[in-house]
Amino acid sequence: MPSPYATDEPHAELWFEQSINAGTYIGAIAYGMHIIVYFWAISHILRGRRKSWLSALFATILFALGTMNIACNIRFNEMTWIDDRNFPGGPYQFILQEEALAVNVIANAVTVVATSMADGLLLYRCFVIWNHKVCLLVIPVLIYLASVAMSILFMIQVAQPDSSLWAQGTINFGLPYWSLSMSLNIILMLMIVSRLLYLRHQIAATLGGEHGRAYTSIAAMIVECALPYSLVSFIFIVLYGLQNTGMNLFIPLLAQVECIAPELIILRVARGRAWSTTTMANLSLPEMQFVERTDFRKTDPRATTMQSNRHISMNGNDISMLTYADSLQSGAKKMSVSTIAPNSPV
Repeated sequence: MPSPYATDEPHAELWFEQSINAGTYIGAIAYGMHIIVYFWAISHILRGRRKSWLSALFATILFALGTMNIACNIRFNEMTWIDDRNFPGGPYQFILQEEALAVNVIANAVTVVATSMADGLLLYRCFVIWNHKVCLLVIPVLIYLASVAMSILFMIQVAQPDSSLWAQGTINFGLPYWSLSMSLNIILMLMIVSRLLYLRHQIAATLGGEHGRAYTSIAAMIVECALPYSLVSFIFIVLYGLQNTGMNLFIPLLAQVECIAPELIILRVARGRAWSTTTMANLSLPEMQFVERTDFRKTDPRATTMQSNRHISMNGNDISMLTYADSLQSGAKKMSVSTIAPNSPV
């Protein structure tokens, strides 16, 4: 039974308002997760032996953008349903006609900036994982530049009076902008996942399936290709293209996920579990041949124990396989004969 105090607004308008309000709550929940991820990443950066201040700055900027976005969304909701509740036509008309308010323009602007930063980092990660092969990234770079250009036009459009994300103008820069961003994410995601699967096979064939899991596990692939960001972005853009009211549920969420995904990558880098130039160098070592050696090691002053250990013969130099595997998993500097001495019987 409907409440006697229920509004007499049409269902479509009521659902529109509800989606705006609920979207802010969803964004606030995601912001709580954002806080955890940010401080987790910063703590690992500060505890690391080699502190990457650039990564810390990048993560801090993303966190500031996410904070500004949710704060502006909360403020706009407050204006819509509390401060300006007597706006002609009610909250529904306020949302449609006052989209160009400074607080809302800022919320949209920081989302666009966060998108560009997230896409840029994903592009760089693809560059690293593909071992700096520039030729493979020509098309993604062009798409990225086009999306940045469209984002500028999009922001100019939504900042105009009586304009909004839902306006049906003759030219809508929002759809091509989000479409380019989604296309870039899908392309980079496929490139990163395919490369990680190939490297997983390469490591398994070289050292066995138990090695390199930190770099090629399912969790690693999800983080490295920013899968949550790609999925949320895809759902939002499909709904946005259809002008479905449900897209309002994803706008604040998308802003937070855009910030969280790069920070998760930064976290993996800080923990030494992300692919890097060093990791790729370790996989590019000279030809390896596995040989069996018998080492005699003293484990006790009163006794001598014979131990069998597998070694890697690299260009005539004998290196412990366990040393090689540990170096690969820890992301150590590129091994060479000068840095890892050949093993010899003790």
